[in-house]
Amino acid sequence: MNLKNEWNEKWVTQPGLMLITIVIWSIFIGLCIKAGALMFTTIYSFFKPIVAQDLYEGLNLYGLRNQEIGYYIGLVSLLVVIACLKAYIFYLMIRIFLTINLNHPFSKKVSNLISEIASFAIQTGILIIFTSASLKWLIKRGFEIPSLGGFTGGAFEYLLMGALIYAIARVFKRGVEIQSENELTI
Repeated sequence: MNLKNEWNEKWVTQPGLMLITIVIWSIFIGLCIKAGALMFTTIYSFFKPIVAQDLYEGLNLYGLRNQEIGYYIGLVSLLVVIACLKAYIFYLMIRIFLTINLNHPFSKKVSNLISEIASFAIQTGILIIFTSASLKWLIKRGFEIPSLGGFTGGAFEYLLMGALIYAIARVFKRGVEIQSENELTI
């Protein structure tokens, strides 16, 4: 079955899941645009320093760029990695929704994808904590840096989300085992 037929069949049999998939796609595209724009403007700021005044949506790291370029590169790299991790989490969600079949929801592939989302959510939370600590460290040393809460998000939310998804992954893994046992019994 080709991809087009598979896509059409899913729209007929699982329209709710496909609508959610479209919403997740739009969030994924938005996160990719954010990460790409931040990456592009950062690289562009090396050639034209004034660009650092508005890297993305008003993020002004011009002062840090002029004072210490190494710290500037480190901080912006952390922000780009966080944005990329968030986008990757949504990419994994898209893969789940395109893979899952509601008639036989438990599969090893979906179980592995859910576990991977939990892992990346926890990694994102830890990276946000590290970025916040780095930011505080830079501010203590007298660098003028605006609040980055809107660019990083809350670490606690990602850690909590990772823990919850990990619990769901464990339940899903058990569901796969039970489904396999039932298929062997029949």
